[in-house]
Amino acid sequence: MNKDDIKILLLDSNSLINRAFHALPPLTNSDGVYTNAVYGYMTMLIKLIAEEKPTHICAVFDCRAKTFRHAIYDKYKATRKPMAEELAVQIPVLQELLTKLGIKILFREGYEADDILGTLAKRFEFPTMIVSGDRDCLQLVDDTTTVILTKRGISDVKKYTPSTLKEEGFTPFQIIEYKAFAGDSSDNIPGCPGVGEKTAKDLLSQYETVDGVYEHIEEVKGKLQQKLIDNKESVYLSERLATIDVNAEVECKIEEIAYSYSISDEAKEYMQYLQFKKLLEKMDIFSSKSEFDESEKNQSNVISEKDCKSESADSTSEILSEKSTVESKPEKSKIKKVKTETIAIKDETELIKVVSEIAEGATVFIEFLSDKTVVSTGEKTYEAVIADNFFGDGISEERAAEILEPLFSEKYTKVFFDAKKVMHILRNSGTTLVAPYEDLMLMAYLINNTKTIKSSEQLLEDYFFSAENKSAALLELYGELKEKICEKSLDKLYYEIELPLIEVLYEMEKTGFRVNNDILEELNAKYSVEINELLQKIYEIAGEMFNVNSTKQLAHILFDKLGLKHAKKTKTGYSVDAATLEELDHPIVSAILRYRELSKLKSTYIEGMKAVMNPISGRVHTCFNQCVTATGRLSSTEPNLQNIPVRRSEGREIRKMFVPSPGCVLVTADYSQIELRLLAHFSEEPKLIEAYKENGDIHALTASKIFNVPLEDVTPEMRSSAKAVNFGIIYGISGFGLSKNAGVSRYQAKTFIEQYFATYPRIKGYMDGNVEKAKKQGYLTTMFGRIRYFLELSSPKHSIRAFGERAAMNMPLQGTASDIIKISMLKVYREIKRRNLKAKLILQVHDELIVDAPIEEKDEVAEILRNGMETAAELRVPLTVNVASGKNWYESK
Repeated sequence: MNKDDIKILLLDSNSLINRAFHALPPLTNSDGVYTNAVYGYMTMLIKLIAEEKPTHICAVFDCRAKTFRHAIYDKYKATRKPMAEELAVQIPVLQELLTKLGIKILFREGYEADDILGTLAKRFEFPTMIVSGDRDCLQLVDDTTTVILTKRGISDVKKYTPSTLKEEGFTPFQIIEYKAFAGDSSDNIPGCPGVGEKTAKDLLSQYETVDGVYEHIEEVKGKLQQKLIDNKESVYLSERLATIDVNAEVECKIEEIAYSYSISDEAKEYMQYLQFKKLLEKMDIFSSKSEFDESEKNQSNVISEKDCKSESADSTSEILSEKSTVESKPEKSKIKKVKTETIAIKDETELIKVVSEIAEGATVFIEFLSDKTVVSTGEKTYEAVIADNFFGDGISEERAAEILEPLFSEKYTKVFFDAKKVMHILRNSGTTLVAPYEDLMLMAYLINNTKTIKSSEQLLEDYFFSAENKSAALLELYGELKEKICEKSLDKLYYEIELPLIEVLYEMEKTGFRVNNDILEELNAKYSVEINELLQKIYEIAGEMFNVNSTKQLAHILFDKLGLKHAKKTKTGYSVDAATLEELDHPIVSAILRYRELSKLKSTYIEGMKAVMNPISGRVHTCFNQCVTATGRLSSTEPNLQNIPVRRSEGREIRKMFVPSPGCVLVTADYSQIELRLLAHFSEEPKLIEAYKENGDIHALTASKIFNVPLEDVTPEMRSSAKAVNFGIIYGISGFGLSKNAGVSRYQAKTFIEQYFATYPRIKGYMDGNVEKAKKQGYLTTMFGRIRYFLELSSPKHSIRAFGERAAMNMPLQGTASDIIKISMLKVYREIKRRNLKAKLILQVHDELIVDAPIEEKDEVAEILRNGMETAAELRVPLTVNVASGKNWYESK
């Protein structure tokens, strides 16, 4: 081959398969192998080959091992969530397919995919295209290297050359320098605190590089100068972290990545196994390069994202139908097009006229976007431009909400993607949202809660809607979702529990939880003193000062200097994680573990709370997420108030800083053993039912049975072991897990479990029955109709199937407990409102409710909590509630 004809395609495969996974609906073959991400990746690859005609291809992957970046900064990527299991299992499937297609797979321990991509691009010096969804790769752009950046989904891409990058105000090197200042939250690169996107760009525009900024630091004005000086070390560390290593130790010659356009029978066989029928038809054009070049002229031969979605829907429907499992996406495979007349509204007069012309009783979709307010009736969609702060054109968001106020009355059915978010927007204009209203995000979540819905655009993609105007399409989708809600018998759950709960959560978020700043500072000082004392102790034992947070430096002290036992050494050094340290017996280890514990408490719950606390009201306003968990539980973020630690005394002390409003007390109520009570109800186990009806000590009773001793002879240790068994059984605990929780041998733990099921035989039958039912029909339901699908049970990977089985055992218990606490919230909220009390429901933590109540209302609120929670559901056993009160959260437990 002539060197002038060489064209290299390098694939940032983890980035691309991740994009594909989130862009396409769930898809499995008839053996239950997850394939949607692989399908999307191959769709992109075929399109790239069709357009670019590369002569060489290499698929580069990340390696799970830590990299050299972790060695210089142990918090690198520490905040990144682990890869979803449904995606992780597709990585080896993709790698096998690529190998069968003759495409080189490359990864190297100690390096990220970016480093290998950069090394190959610079090594070969031929025209090279790097395909990635990661903007970090833009630093690799040069005269021979083009970066094709995937922006959204699997088809929206942009090519970057030096000139293209320059149009956006950057040189390739400044991609690194930008992160040095602005940091990167996804990779947990710190940057310079207080320097954001605009400031970073301004600095680079004026001084070009990090060095340039610090060479002219005296020219930087105001507080920014001091920030840059104080954080100089962090800036240069961030620069190192953001820099791609283009000299990675990776062996790969140009001839190893040569690509042949022919497809082997082995590859075709594997494609058939994956049930990629349409994809295989498209790939048959690869039988020869000449045929491929000719076929490119015919647009019908180039696979599109629509083809991918169509096959995905067809295959999913067929597979799930054959296996008698529930559908994971709509059965319709064709893209549904929605037409609407889009009308631009430029001033208040026009918008007022539009509102007056919408007939009472109409159903309208309303959305507040950053640049416009949208109202759609389906046939017509009105877009009012939001005022530009600089020029004053358009209508302000607050004024638009005021004008639209008639539509928020009971005379119209309002459809939103996120109704709670709209409530917060309307609050600024003094407008109140009145029922009836609908929430598309909530509807979609209840129909299929195995996938997190991140945006209205994603929701339309999931249901194959295509429209010139998104709002009109969402309004039409509402009709489809409403039908599905009824078809799946979710209407009672949606209309009587979840939808009315939106108002409750909004009010809780608006009220917030008061934080006593004096106590916060007191704890901050206390932890700071002990942390410093621990550091001095660590330095004294080590015989030198070092960075305790540095993995490399700590490993050197522990294993090289002190000679402690270590795990196998890798390129990045010895592991110093908690599990490793807990196995070591040395005074320095206990000090290090204690130091880490207090440092985490301080950074997460002291400094973290400071960062989100309203400086005027002294309150923190968490966000309650209603559409996230598979079990139906609420989650809390920014800050997470459901995760305040309670097991250790220091963690419990954190609760002291959460206090009621002036003149008020906190009244708390939590269910006693709700999941065990539900286990008694669902399993109909007579011994458990009798014990709860007689208000007996269930843990002592279980201890009596499994240890075969009279109830009066049960010791505290026996009761503790029985408690671990009782709660462990709910979560399908193994003998190994129980041995750790109860502090007994594996053999003894195994015996406990066997004796437990012998004592309560119906429980074993009930839990096994849940698993079999989930395998047969693909889903389980709670007492109130909530559905949870179990795609895990058809996974080819044993660990995922085992997780699915454990989840199936307790899903009706966890899910029903989630439903019951939500019903309790509604009852308590409505009763407080009905009685016109000043008390406010402010927090829900799993099985606990917290009310901020005036002292004179304390007893009345306690009665409302007890009654509302104990009557939330009718079971075979009583629901028991513990009520307490106090001047802070610590005392009220």
